[in-house]
Amino acid sequence: MSAQVISRNDEGFTVQITVPYNRSMLDFEETLQQQLNAAGVLATHEGLRQFDTDGSPITVGSMKLTSKGQLPKDYQTPYGTATVERHVYQSPQGGATYCPLDRDARIIVSSTPKFAKMVSSKYAEFGSARLGSSATFATTTAARSRAAWFRMSPTRWPPSRWSRRKSGATTCPRWRCPRRPSP
Repeated sequence: MSAQVISRNDEGFTVQITVPYNRSMLDFEETLQQQLNAAGVLATHEGLRQFDTDGSPITVGSMKLTSKGQLPKDYQTPYGTATVERHVYQSPQGGATYCPLDRDARIIVSSTPKFAKMVSSKYAEFGSARLGSSATFATTTAARSRAAWFRMSPTRWPPSRWSRRKSGATTCPRWRCPRRPSP
C-alpha cells in the first residue's frame, strides 16, 4: 500500500500517497481511485483511534468495567473496510460488552457516520425496489406494464361480461386470470 501516515501531532496527521504514471488514462484513473481509497481507509483508521481509550478501568452508571484487551473490528467506511483494534470493556460478572470507541465515534453497528448517512440517503432517494433484488425489479416492471396496458385499453377494468368455464370459475378475458364467482 503506498498510502502512509508520514507525521502526527496533537492537531492532526498527514497522509501521503504515491500514484504511478500509466500509459492508459483509464488505468491511471483506476489506480488513482484505489490509492485515494487506501488513503481514506488509513485516515479513517487514524481518526477512529482518537476515540479509543487507554485500557484503564472505567465506570458506566454504577458498574465498574475492565478492559478485555484490544479486539479487532471491521468498520465500513465510504472508502472501504477499516480494521481497528479497540478496547472492549466488560463487568467482572460477565455479560454484555461495552466499547467506548463505538459510542464516542457514533458508530452505527459497524458503519461510520458518513457511510451510514450515504446508505440511508440512497434508500430514501431510490427506495428499496431500486436497491433490492432483481426479483423485486421484475415484479415492479410487470406491475408497470399492466398499468400501462390498462391506461391504453379502450375499455376499463373489470370487463362487463365474464366467460364461464365448465369448472364454474370465471375468467377475465383480458389477463386470463381465473376468478371464483361471488356467492
